[in-house]
Amino acid sequence: MDIIRAFGRLRLTRAPFWAQAAALCALFAIVGVAALDDYGVGLDEPIHREMAIANVEYIAAGSTDLLYYRDYRYYGIAFDMSLLMLERAFGLQDTRDIYLTRHLIMHLFFIAGGFACGILVYRTLGSRWIALLAMLMFLLHPRLYAHSFFNVKDVPFAAMLLIVLYLTHRAFRRDTLGAFLLCGISVGLAINMRPFALMLPPMILAMRGLNLWQVGREGRKRILASIGIFAAAALAITYIIHPYYWDNPLRFIDSFRFFSQHTTNPENLFMGEIYRSDAVPWNYIPVWFVITAPLVALAPGAIGCAVVCWQGITHPLAALRDRETRFRIMLLGCFALPVMVVIALQSNIYNGWRQMYFLWAPFCLLAAVGLHTIRTLIWGWVFGIGARLPGWVRGGGLRRTLTYGVACFGLLTTLTAMAALHPHQQVYFNALTDTNTPGALGKRYDMDYWHVAQRQAMEYLLARYPDDILRVWPGKESNLILPQNNRERIVIADAPEANFYFQPRVNLLESPHPPPIHAIRAYGSVIAPIIARDVDAYRAHYNDAAANGTLLARSDFDVYAHNGALYYLKSPPCEPHDADVWFFLHISPDDPADLPADRLEHGFENMDFNFADHGARIDDKCVVARELPRYPTERVRTGQYIKGDGMLWGADINLAAHAAASSVYESISAGDYGSPIAQSHFDVYMRGNALTYLRSPCAPDDTGAHFFLHIFPADPTDLPAASRERGFVNLDFQFADYGADIGGKCVAERELPPYPVERIRTGQFVSGEGQLWSADFPVAQ
Repeated sequence: MDIIRAFGRLRLTRAPFWAQAAALCALFAIVGVAALDDYGVGLDEPIHREMAIANVEYIAAGSTDLLYYRDYRYYGIAFDMSLLMLERAFGLQDTRDIYLTRHLIMHLFFIAGGFACGILVYRTLGSRWIALLAMLMFLLHPRLYAHSFFNVKDVPFAAMLLIVLYLTHRAFRRDTLGAFLLCGISVGLAINMRPFALMLPPMILAMRGLNLWQVGREGRKRILASIGIFAAAALAITYIIHPYYWDNPLRFIDSFRFFSQHTTNPENLFMGEIYRSDAVPWNYIPVWFVITAPLVALAPGAIGCAVVCWQGITHPLAALRDRETRFRIMLLGCFALPVMVVIALQSNIYNGWRQMYFLWAPFCLLAAVGLHTIRTLIWGWVFGIGARLPGWVRGGGLRRTLTYGVACFGLLTTLTAMAALHPHQQVYFNALTDTNTPGALGKRYDMDYWHVAQRQAMEYLLARYPDDILRVWPGKESNLILPQNNRERIVIADAPEANFYFQPRVNLLESPHPPPIHAIRAYGSVIAPIIARDVDAYRAHYNDAAANGTLLARSDFDVYAHNGALYYLKSPPCEPHDADVWFFLHISPDDPADLPADRLEHGFENMDFNFADHGARIDDKCVVARELPRYPTERVRTGQYIKGDGMLWGADINLAAHAAASSVYESISAGDYGSPIAQSHFDVYMRGNALTYLRSPCAPDDTGAHFFLHIFPADPTDLPAASRERGFVNLDFQFADYGADIGGKCVAERELPPYPVERIRTGQFVSGEGQLWSADFPVAQ
């Protein structure tokens, strides 16, 4: 009881609030410096640095090397340019020094956003406790905290949004032209960082326009002047700090179109399903937001949203007149409108919700409103009990104990989770997901999509093999931040030529990959496996499949079946670009019931894969191995494609027909079939009650051949009723259904009807173009 009473009397009035907030930020900065060297480099960091350099060269000499032919030309450079200027001001040359400095500046800017959050809440609500809790909510979001070190665009924009909101509130509170000038400059900077900031000018101008109702003529002049200064500053800064707009300001329209429908279209693992980024479900962002936010913030944030909605709906005129209520409505708009727009436009979204991390900024401010509401309700409840309660209760000690105690406990729980995940807070999930079953999250959601954990994987290899040169893939980005002596032992090789590689989505049990020698894990899920690739094993796979496998198809890669697996072999020269393609592999079982439940509708099992996941380039040869399912397989459709460019080649292989064709070819080679009864593009043999089509050598196009086969019976009454009008039985067929490429020879066999046959007409045709050849011959009885 004494502890609760003491907590209830606790006051934070001995120092100005800004000093207390600054002290909290200083504590975060100290911790950040201590943790600075624990994080890797994100995939986009080097690209953004290159773009900053390209813009500098463009400004200095008109160079367009990178500025005009990469999608990154649409990204603003305000923050990237600042980092580059600091890098050059300090004379940094070593990549480790460069990226550690960048990470430090990005993290300090993130902390500055937290400081703006605290000051803003204190200005609007007047509560030091709630302001400090709002700061902690922002700074202790696990995913944003980790990203604040290596994410050069999403988290800086979230921090910048808080700074803009603070300066906006300050401008309306002070009502001076200088304050609105500063607000306009900040909005221009925010637009440069992320086009989502385009929502800010209409909101701010609408709020300022409402002030026209509340003042006289002189006041209207001041308001109109402030509107002009704000708009001019925002437009000028947006234009000046984006060199891509200098030649043609209308390029801004292209930029907005690019960001709303991004050309990048990666795959996303979401709730156990794979979605292309332009086809994610409508609830993609809301679900990601809810399951990755600390639970302690969700309830007050939801309450804050509800309170603002209620105020706006029940008292709309009063809400429009009151400056603070209007500002809260603006906060709600900053949080809700982007989500609604993304859902309505079906925007291209990927990598979880990191493109919309800025939502956390207004949400924390709304959560402060929620905490204020909770505290007020408890205050009213205490007074309703009666005056007989102890004085410390009537004075508000209980309300502070309950409100702030629960909030602090929740934040402490979040801090504990962050410490347990360190340095991989970027894969944080809250208790609304299955965090207790090892590996469950990795099967349902994307984890370390920027591969930041590959730094720890590299450090493990360097320690395990202290004297070796290590050929790894990927890892180019994380290698930049390692000490120079370690970087000298890391060779970033092409995927098929690496001895070690890290690929989170690889099925580690599939041949020929051995289990990982080590794995970086979070929640029991692998976020960075280390797979050792045995060069000798791949060489043996190539030789064994080529010597003992059954050739199923010939094309850019020859496809062999051997020991329950498919092997794709390409003899020299196998070029590096051969490893950049994908293979499609569709397996149709003999019994459709063998298909997984989610594939019954499709009729085949999709086992598409990347060369890098299952192949290697050895001795200028390429070899890929893909294990087949255990159930009996009727048909295999496979080939190569390049994402976005279409198929390079394909083969449709009927395994039963392939086995039959192999047997027929052996009989023909032994002379059992005699001479052909017709010769053309394909030679036609007849033995017993079957026709055999043979072509040597067999070209890839031949395996896609279409044949017509018309059977004229000796007795017309043997014709089926549907064929009597034509006078023959139509047995047209595709080569892939009855034949195969056997040892470089095309062999297909078609069984004839059981009744006596007088005459056969057959040949090859191309659909829509007509016959290629034909043969008409009698059948000796």
